[in-house]
Amino acid sequence: MGNMQVKEVTNKQELNYFVSLAEGGQFLQSWEWGEFQKSIGKNIWRFGIYENNEILAVGTMIEHKLPLSRTYLYCPYGPVFKQNISTSQKEEIIKLFLSRSRDITIDTNTKLEIFLRLEPRLTIEELGNYFFNLNLKSTDAIQPRDTWVVDLKKSEADILKGMHQKTRYNIRLAEKKEVKVRVGASVKDFDIFWVLMQLTTKRDNFYSHHREYYYQLWNQFRFAKTSDQFELTIKLIIAEKDGVPLAAALFSFFGDRVVYLHGASSDQQKNIMAPYLLQWQAIKAAKEASYGLFDFYGIAPGNRKINKSDKESCWSGITRFKKGFGGREVNYVGAWDWVYNKTWYELYKLGRKIL
Repeated sequence: MGNMQVKEVTNKQELNYFVSLAEGGQFLQSWEWGEFQKSIGKNIWRFGIYENNEILAVGTMIEHKLPLSRTYLYCPYGPVFKQNISTSQKEEIIKLFLSRSRDITIDTNTKLEIFLRLEPRLTIEELGNYFFNLNLKSTDAIQPRDTWVVDLKKSEADILKGMHQKTRYNIRLAEKKEVKVRVGASVKDFDIFWVLMQLTTKRDNFYSHHREYYYQLWNQFRFAKTSDQFELTIKLIIAEKDGVPLAAALFSFFGDRVVYLHGASSDQQKNIMAPYLLQWQAIKAAKEASYGLFDFYGIAPGNRKINKSDKESCWSGITRFKKGFGGREVNYVGAWDWVYNKTWYELYKLGRKIL
């Protein structure tokens, strides 16, 4: 203890290898995700905590712009810790990250950052009680605090057996109705996804990114090798009946984990249950490629109170859908702000309430 150092991580292989093994594959902390953020105009910093040249933790911080030329830093599902390090080491690491993030405003000579938002993908037990004594402010999560995961190390038969009976029925129904599932490979396929996404967000009142965001996300990483688990791949999967698109979804493949990122469906032929077969084929593809975990990425919490204003309050339908595939619930610690400027932070919070 005491001889930890903060350094910038400049090697893609070193970063991805660490992130893949440390938490089973955290794509939001991958090298590629940082490059994607740069491609859409964000400033990023990649920091590692080293002890005797060994990485103990890494965190990519992304700068987000606010009104009045202010900004904040965000570490999505990070920092990522090496497995099996002590709680006291985690505490020292967090303090070093907080200190180094504050220095960014000095390095860039802007002093416009208001706060740093951390969102470790750890449970309260994994993180340790010290975290809640660091003068951080609890805030609304950006990434899902509660998610649903399926263990891909089980046999295909056991995964099916663990599903809700109705889910198995819907998968068989879609197969019987000859729904076809394929990987999207062309810009025309992406346009299918975008049309369905616009339909879905309007119908279900969900938030959507703009088209260019989804396109860049898919286009930059669709040619990566899915078999290379230390490289981020984004796959577009489409379900059709007689050539008519009925459902489409984007999935990330990285480390030991496949994540269901964004899904959309048509208003047509809903009774043939195309989204069920699409997810089942994605699960099978992940298992065949030797990934260990399928992450449905966001459900309404089963053991935590939510307010009507929380985005999870309208997730009951999608939660039932995801839980139908069997698996288990995982609950993370959520998002926490390290405030640099209290006055501006209060103004930021006030603005969020008004908007």
